[in-house]
Amino acid sequence: MIYLARCPICKIEQYGYNWVTTPKGKKWLKNSEGSWHDCPKTKGKLNQKDFLKVTYKFFDFCELCSHLVYKESIKLKYPQLYGESLTEHLNIFHPNNEILDDIDFMVISNEAKEKFRVDWGMPKTDKKYISKNKIVSRVE
Repeated sequence: MIYLARCPICKIEQYGYNWVTTPKGKKWLKNSEGSWHDCPKTKGKLNQKDFLKVTYKFFDFCELCSHLVYKESIKLKYPQLYGESLTEHLNIFHPNNEILDDIDFMVISNEAKEKFRVDWGMPKTDKKYISKNKIVSRVE
């Protein structure tokens, strides 16, 4: 006996499928071989499993500029995350262990940076940053 059921999403007749209760208590189309109807209209939708909950524990703190960067173990576990690890960050931004502030990261000339330092009253410092329960300050 050939069964015929219409998918409510793609509106296509599904031969050999019957309405069956899913483990979550919903009704969906299942064939005699035991596989569920894989509706093409639902392919573009994101599922909860497509998201990764990123927490504060995923990051290392750079004491030379106060930026958070991914831990090495997190980068290995989730290679799809964009960003650098602490080792990569230190090699790129602090090759000579220079302490940087927000003005140093501005894409302007060194003369303009010095002008901002004077205008904002932010002289270049040689003190490292520390992180105390998500509050950042300089080591005194």
